[in-house]
Amino acid sequence: MNVNILTTIHLVCCSFAIAVGTKLLTGMFVGELIPKWFVAFFRCSLAASVTALLISFPCRQLHPMHWIAMSSIYVSGAAILAWRIIHLDGIWRFICVFCIPIVLCLNIFLVTAQAFKLIPVLRVLSPTQSEPAFLISQLFVLILFAVLGSIVARRFRSRTNRSL
Repeated sequence: MNVNILTTIHLVCCSFAIAVGTKLLTGMFVGELIPKWFVAFFRCSLAASVTALLISFPCRQLHPMHWIAMSSIYVSGAAILAWRIIHLDGIWRFICVFCIPIVLCLNIFLVTAQAFKLIPVLRVLSPTQSEPAFLISQLFVLILFAVLGSIVARRFRSRTNRSL
């Protein structure tokens, strides 16, 4: 498959995942964890992660994009396990709710990395993605979602399991 087509599919999947994840996170701030948004978010995130892994397949070494995509798959798995198998019992409620902003953050990491590769102005600022402009943008996203995740997880800790 052509790398440009796969990159486009990846960016579309990431964009959908970010849009649905934002809707899901917004609902969680008011105390709603809607199953259809939950399922749509993790489906889009999985598609984005798989396409991220396929973009440079086969490769001889793992790149940061691969680590981010694999981490997103593992964290998504923990959230889905907590929801579907363990039914948000005990600490698993906190784990599930905290995983949502983490996966959303990882999706934004993937889009940011692609933006720094594809947008000429950003490519000039960080051609190897190890320059301060790229690192500062990633650090900002990480801090923002760590704060959002802790706020949302705290709000859901005291709620009953009937919200899903």
